[in-house]
Amino acid sequence: MVGGSLYWLLTENLSILEFDLEKQRLAVISVPVKKYSHCRFSIMRAAGGGLGFLFLPDYDAQLWKRHTDCDGVASWVLERTIELHKLLSMNSEEGRGPLMIAGFAEYNNVVFLWTVVDLFMVELQSLKFKKLFEADVLSCRHPFESVYVAERGTVGGHNGAELLRNE
Repeated sequence: MVGGSLYWLLTENLSILEFDLEKQRLAVISVPVKKYSHCRFSIMRAAGGGLGFLFLPDYDAQLWKRHTDCDGVASWVLERTIELHKLLSMNSEEGRGPLMIAGFAEYNNVVFLWTVVDLFMVELQSLKFKKLFEADVLSCRHPFESVYVAERGTVGGHNGAELLRNE
């Protein structure tokens, strides 16, 4: 969810489905790239808010943001390119297979990237990274960033579930 809209990536036709919760309206948005490759793109919240798009051409990460001009016309703008081959420890030929997105942690702005042999965690803002473990099989990761704690009663002053976030 970004702003007042929910977004889903439509991988078959490489577009984004938007559902505006306030207007109760559906729209299809073209993505900023024309290439298609499984697990090499993701929708995300852009820096400063708004709709973002992460794309991995080769060993780079392109961060795109959807902008709307004064006439209400929306377009994609390439905000940043990260040279992942310089950042990550991918020196050997063995580790230079396809780079794919294994998961994304939205609130912490962290992407999980899989190579043929390793799984990395990269903080997109600071560019800090960590090799998590060796992984020779790609599987999607769904990081838990927040959980709801069940109501603990009204004696302690809690009147409902409490959101806990790992920030």
